[in-house]
Amino acid sequence: MKAKLALAFPYLCAAAILALVFAMDHVGPQAGATPQMSCHEAAATGAAVGMKGIPDSLYYGSVAFILLLSFFVIEVRNRSGRHPGPGRPRKDLLASKRLRALLVHPLTRFVAQSLFVACFLIIIAAVLFGNQLPTKNVAPLVTWTIWWCGLVLLVMYLGKAWCYVCPWDAISGWAEGLRLWGVRREGLSLGLPWPRPLRNIWPATIFFIGLTWIELGFGVTGKPRATAWLALTMLGLAFASAFIFDRKSFCRYGCLVGRVSGLYALFSPIEIRARDREVCRSCGTHSCYKGNENGDPCPTFQFLGTMEQNTYCIACMECVKTCEAENVALQLRPWGEDLLTHHKPRSDEAYLALLMLSLTGFHGLTMTPSWGRLVEWMRLSLGLSESLAFSFGMALVMLGPLAAYALLVALSRWSSGEPGAAYRDHFIRYAYALLPIALFYHLAHNSEHLLMEGQRLLAMVSDPFGFEWNLFGTSAWTPQPLTSVEALWAVQIVLIVIGHVYSLWAARKAAAELFSKERGALLSQLPMLAAMILFSSMSLWLLKQPMQMRMSWM
Repeated sequence: MKAKLALAFPYLCAAAILALVFAMDHVGPQAGATPQMSCHEAAATGAAVGMKGIPDSLYYGSVAFILLLSFFVIEVRNRSGRHPGPGRPRKDLLASKRLRALLVHPLTRFVAQSLFVACFLIIIAAVLFGNQLPTKNVAPLVTWTIWWCGLVLLVMYLGKAWCYVCPWDAISGWAEGLRLWGVRREGLSLGLPWPRPLRNIWPATIFFIGLTWIELGFGVTGKPRATAWLALTMLGLAFASAFIFDRKSFCRYGCLVGRVSGLYALFSPIEIRARDREVCRSCGTHSCYKGNENGDPCPTFQFLGTMEQNTYCIACMECVKTCEAENVALQLRPWGEDLLTHHKPRSDEAYLALLMLSLTGFHGLTMTPSWGRLVEWMRLSLGLSESLAFSFGMALVMLGPLAAYALLVALSRWSSGEPGAAYRDHFIRYAYALLPIALFYHLAHNSEHLLMEGQRLLAMVSDPFGFEWNLFGTSAWTPQPLTSVEALWAVQIVLIVIGHVYSLWAARKAAAELFSKERGALLSQLPMLAAMILFSSMSLWLLKQPMQMRMSWM
């Protein structure tokens, strides 16, 4: 029973959140009650009732709840005397012969990729040849609201499913391999090894920082043609890597979407693993790594017998095709299992995790009035141009949380009262524990865009190019937001609390690995607890601010 509940928990969370939205939106106000306000109406009247129309008492109550919950979780864990470890329950979805047959069929991935390639090409055509007013062009809405926001939700429930259908990978792979499906025989790639100094995810991290700077600093979300050039740049990088380097090196080291989703996928309830490690140890062919007549070698250089995390798997299913022993499992598992597995932590992953936390918060901050006031103050006080003031502010927001985290790690190590591991090990291991806070803030922030703006797609799909078409008879529709401000705030609080609890859980595991004594492990967590409360409280503060929607110019 406990195993089934653990497996079902992620889906129960989704059902509970949907039920909460339904209850708050459909158990309507009583007679004489004040009608619900839209986001922009609530923001306009924020002086009377608090930002977004949310009472300040509810915000402070949420922060207090997180504070009490934090100490409760720590105390319960301390009394139990048990260290959290990898969960036991798993359910192998490949036990279904029909699903297995579908996944190994050569046309399955081709059909799935083709659908997304078609959407990609339509969007590129819309931004290159369509109306350049963002109010008339479907591309900004699909790219920055539907896809970018939906990607986080997809990772949280289906892991690396986006990599399975990625149009950049599909187009470059078809061109280089000279085939649309089936086993790759002869290709056009030079097959050079990826440069050894760059065999880490620093290239992807640099691209992630650069994309954030370009996206927010130059207002790309409201410029259709700029959106197209970013998409084509990604395609160009995928092409260059496919024709120069061995396998899919860009997916492993350079793709910012793949690496960000790869770290988030540590939390996913889906994994691809070996059913039995002993079978892998006795395997003489290593076909999952090298490939055979049934499928390609692993594109990201993974050997199934030693793969313990989702980070670098791109869910291509080639190992399912090539393993002669049928020793590959596509497993359903509880949330966050990879955060509890014993693995060698990496500094490049740790820094990306911390930057994901600070930059997702930065996305939210730039959509609030506070950011505009800060940039204007720097511009006038320091005599900077607007772009330099933005860049300076971004650097402060990006590096500030890293500096605070580094200080708290030092305090954590000192407060434990025992030597423990080196400072570097503390810094890296505890960074992974912050991933759930980043993931659920990212989801909470993006839920506002999806629920308040995503419905506009119903109207714009009839006229994607802005040519005054009405293909499906919906172009004149003016759909309302999918939920109220009050229901949205409740959903966001729930998401922040879930991420906070899972971060506490992961921090407990990190402390157990760093310290041999229970007392040292507990004391070391207290500064990290302060960091998590700080980051979760800041997440709530950002979500509480009146936010300029990406499609507000509509």
